[in-house]
Amino acid sequence: MKEILRHAREVIRIEAEAVQGLLERLDDSFVRAVELLLACPGRVVVTGIGKSGLVGRKIVATLTSTGTPAIFLHPVEGLHGDLGMVTPRTYSWPSPTAGRPLKSSGSCPS
Repeated sequence: MKEILRHAREVIRIEAEAVQGLLERLDDSFVRAVELLLACPGRVVVTGIGKSGLVGRKIVATLTSTGTPAIFLHPVEGLHGDLGMVTPRTYSWPSPTAGRPLKSSGSCPS
């Protein structure tokens, strides 16, 4: 029992340090990403393959649950006809783990 509690406390300590480390990483690119999301008149299209695809699906679930219209588009499915979901009013989020900023696929302000 004590070993389980010790391990749980260690995991929480490590996670808390990781969250604390995010404070230094917040900069103008975070502000710009939020501004882009708030200004988008269409929906956010998130793509990804493999692990980044799994992360992308979770991002879409979070966005839609908080009121931002969003869809996940698997890149291969996009090549085979599903690109019709992407319009000039959508933002594309090419890969959630690539460290790249949001990009507009059309007329949204950038």
